[in-house]
Amino acid sequence: AIFKKEIGISPPQAYLLLHCGISSVKSLSLSNPHELERKIGRLQRTLKVKTEIDTTLTLLKEWIKKASHIEESDVVLVESEIEESTETNDNVTDANQPIVVNSIKIAKKVDTDPNSNSYREPINAYKTITTLDNKVVKEIDYYPSFYIWTSINTENLELNLREMSSSGELLVLNPANLSMLITCNEIQVSEFEFNVNAKTPRWREWVEVDLTQFESESIVGNWNVKIINKKDNQILENRSFSFNKDWEADELRQTAEIIY
Repeated sequence: AIFKKEIGISPPQAYLLLHCGISSVKSLSLSNPHELERKIGRLQRTLKVKTEIDTTLTLLKEWIKKASHIEESDVVLVESEIEESTETNDNVTDANQPIVVNSIKIAKKVDTDPNSNSYREPINAYKTITTLDNKVVKEIDYYPSFYIWTSINTENLELNLREMSSSGELLVLNPANLSMLITCNEIQVSEFEFNVNAKTPRWREWVEVDLTQFESESIVGNWNVKIINKKDNQILENRSFSFNKDWEADELRQTAEIIY
């Protein structure tokens, strides 16, 4: 059933794999296609059976490739779960706060495909910098760019204003105006402003930081991210991370100064 669901292997083909000692996606991912082809051939001759689709070498390579991708995804998922175990609880809201920052993540990429299951989520690799212990400083080496992603809870936020008009009372939308202030070694790199116009447990925003516009040496060190409520300039979250990298020769070219 696992083979059929994850890789598209039919029951008769899965039967042959099981009798060849392949009982899991992991064992399939570690298989040699040529050796597996020989085992299946011997088994088919012994049992005098044929599968609905010939198990060609090309097909076996495709199965092994899919199994390897699934195993790699599982490793990333486990690492993400370990990473998430140290972050603040996204589902806990302070009843006294109208806006709460659930988490901030530094990611290699954010999924922008509306048809994807991970749409609007960090992908490929990421590190959560909103840890339970705010003294913990994560280190990244994502280059030539990375994304700063945040999830915000606005369930307690009052978004509507009541105003009187000639036709009666009106409800006017009053979105929260927030900003993401990013600094590197105490120098401002970027400020990204955005509006939150819905009451939701997970409003997601992100900004890409292009590192190629800076000198290589200037981006190594301490980075800081602040989420600020522009209404009263209240700092909702203030977290740091560090950037460090073993540079390749072509990456060391100097392109620009950090803009003050």
